[in-house]
Amino acid sequence: KTPHHSDLLKNIDGHKKAFHEIHRTRSVNGVPVPHDQLEDMADRFNFVVSSSELHLLKMEFLELKYRLLSLLVFAESKLKSWIIKYGRRESVELLLQNYISVIENSKFFEQYEVTYQILKRAAEMYAKANGSVEEVENVMKFMSDTTAQWRNLSVEVRSVRSMLEEVIANWDRYSSTVAGLQAWLEDAEKMLNQPEHSKKDFFRHLPHWIQQHTAMNDAGNFLIETCDETISRDLKQQLLLLNGRWRELFMQVKQYARADELDKMRKEYVDGVAHLTAFIDGSNAKFSVPVEVSFHDVKMFVQDLENIKQKLPAMEAQYKAVSRTVQLITKEVSQEEANEMLATLTRLKEQLGKVKEYSSALLYECQRLLSPLEELEKQITHFYESLEKVNEIISILDPEAQPTTVLKQKAQDLVAYQENCKKDVSLIERNSQSILQCVASTEVLKHFHQSTFQKKVTQVQIAFQNMVRKAGEWRKNIEANSRLMKKFEESRAELEKVIQIANCCLKEKGNPEELLRKHSEFFNQLDQRVLNAFLKACDELTDILPEQEQHSLQEAVRKLHRQWKVSPPFLPGSGRALCMVTSLCVIIDQSWEK
Repeated sequence: KTPHHSDLLKNIDGHKKAFHEIHRTRSVNGVPVPHDQLEDMADRFNFVVSSSELHLLKMEFLELKYRLLSLLVFAESKLKSWIIKYGRRESVELLLQNYISVIENSKFFEQYEVTYQILKRAAEMYAKANGSVEEVENVMKFMSDTTAQWRNLSVEVRSVRSMLEEVIANWDRYSSTVAGLQAWLEDAEKMLNQPEHSKKDFFRHLPHWIQQHTAMNDAGNFLIETCDETISRDLKQQLLLLNGRWRELFMQVKQYARADELDKMRKEYVDGVAHLTAFIDGSNAKFSVPVEVSFHDVKMFVQDLENIKQKLPAMEAQYKAVSRTVQLITKEVSQEEANEMLATLTRLKEQLGKVKEYSSALLYECQRLLSPLEELEKQITHFYESLEKVNEIISILDPEAQPTTVLKQKAQDLVAYQENCKKDVSLIERNSQSILQCVASTEVLKHFHQSTFQKKVTQVQIAFQNMVRKAGEWRKNIEANSRLMKKFEESRAELEKVIQIANCCLKEKGNPEELLRKHSEFFNQLDQRVLNAFLKACDELTDILPEQEQHSLQEAVRKLHRQWKVSPPFLPGSGRALCMVTSLCVIIDQSWEK
């Protein structure tokens, strides 16, 4: 009825139109409706309309409430069918499959959670719309009670699977141990009549069957508690028979269990001593391995020492375990064997102590070396970086071809990089001496090799000396070339001054005889030394020019000699030389621009 009622209320607008039509026509299908009846219907309809929203909220709440209650009832009923006194393994397996199907495959918990959240919202809306305090309290109480009920119920339902799996596991354990123990008991009972050495060999694994016997009883007792009465009775009877046979046999062979234990302890002792000896021998080998005095090699050696230090606590624990084993063994073996084991323990303890002491001292000294070695590596790297910059500068094939400002900057850079190299070498020498003194001052670093370290420092010193020599030669060459260039420029300026005056004379206009007289007087008075100084500067400049430019300059000089021979006869020797030099200056300017 509820869904039908809900549908009617949801379609209230449609019913309202139909009723308004009846009220307007005051008839139904042409049949008149009395006024009193019509008014009564109107009052009732208005009441239904005004309360429909609250009624819909209530019906939605009730629908969800009973849906949630049905899930709770279903869970409780299934829980009762799962929490029972169990039967054989097959029936328990069926229960587990049923649980997985009902709870996990159908996502029961997710269904409940979704339903609960929808109900919670519906309850809040209904309580908010309802004006009745009592009704609101009832709704809230239901939600609170349901939450508490589900909290307890869900815990029990969730634990069902683990319980069923535990029962199945105990059935498996019980079945396997019973089968194995029964077969072993039959063989063991036959061995009682065999010779002593055969019995000793057969029963050397008795501790294993003691464990199996204990596991069988644990699993059997668990099943007796959880299974139904019939099965529990069968299990008790089976355990009673097996335990009787076990006790009777065990009383006759229990001494062999101790022999097997002694063998185990002997093996533990031998394995422990071998492990400790390997650690001690390996550590001593590390302590004496040759190590080069370098940051990389010392750092790797420090890592080896730290690994030894980290293993020491485990080795000390291993030694204590071996000591406890020896204490147990010495009660069972001859005095001679006991004394030998105790002597081995004493030796191992002494060697472990030495490893601990020596590794600590060695680690301390090596860690002291690491920082200065790392700093030295950085200084050597910086030295070679500066040295490379110096070599780049002094390796320029044609420094004279560089602009003056560039060459000047190169010279300044050279001084700076040389100074860097000098500082680095000083630091390297000082730090290397300090490192070598540190190595030589302690006995624990006697296996550290210094030859490669000293060779590296010597290479730096030789590289520095070669750089100083080459840089000095480069600077002298640059300075000599600069003097030649300066001399050439000064003589050229002096000569250009004379040429300028001569050109002015030659361009002067007037009486030819007067001009010839003036020109003769001017050129006869020319100082031949100005010309000679310039020509000498040209010769000297030829020596420093690149080979391809020397050729062009030499060709220009030869050309001038030819011009000298064919120069105007009316010019005196100084005048002809002046013309030649004018041409030479033009050629030199062109060559210099190249």
